[in-house]
Amino acid sequence: MLVKIKAKYFCGITFLLIMELTEKIRLELINKMDEISKSTREILQIEDDPEKVTEIKKRMTTILSLIRTIASFSKSRNADQRLWGLNVFATHLFYIMNVCKRKNSWSVAIPYIDLFCNVVNSIRFDLTGRHIEIKIPKIDISFFKQILNEPYKNIK
Repeated sequence: MLVKIKAKYFCGITFLLIMELTEKIRLELINKMDEISKSTREILQIEDDPEKVTEIKKRMTTILSLIRTIASFSKSRNADQRLWGLNVFATHLFYIMNVCKRKNSWSVAIPYIDLFCNVVNSIRFDLTGRHIEIKIPKIDISFFKQILNEPYKNIK
């Protein structure tokens, strides 16, 4: 059972949650972190196949859901703002994957899939003692604006 909760916002990118965690909750959080890692590894194994785009999207959606679940423990008002950037990133990536598949230029999408996997794996969930610290890196999606403003010059 959760006993004490304090949420703080640091440097625009860190959410700190101090709580008493039961062992069951700690294990559930660790399992969710493992699921994120497993899903990104699975994405990386199939990313070369444009026919697997639906499977990649399903795994990305699962990852976003797991991250949101873990971040919900922070009770921070700013958690949604940081996660919104990650959701926008995924939405743009879904669009890029669709266009690349349709135009037979799948190789253009692969670096963005890699970037998504790296970003979600760089989110830190530190469980120490009776504390959980969630560090979500600031996500710069300005390169997507450039791609979306230039009608996919790289995609033939």
